[in-house]
Amino acid sequence: MPDHEVAGARVSPREVEVLTALGEYLTNPEIAARLYISIRTVESHVSSLLRKLGVRDRRALAALA
Repeated sequence: MPDHEVAGARVSPREVEVLTALGEYLTNPEIAARLYISIRTVESHVSSLLRKLGVRDRRALAALA
């Protein structure tokens, strides 16, 4: 699957799924259960999104979603 562009940054399809879930104010365990991935993997995606999108915290990510 090709990457997507969000706020000028290239993000993977899985990162888009995580970002969407963050926009629904789900916790990392809830996201992990929804996407059938580990909590640690969710944490990695959140960290990557924070870096790629240049925002400070989960609230800012949720606002972008």
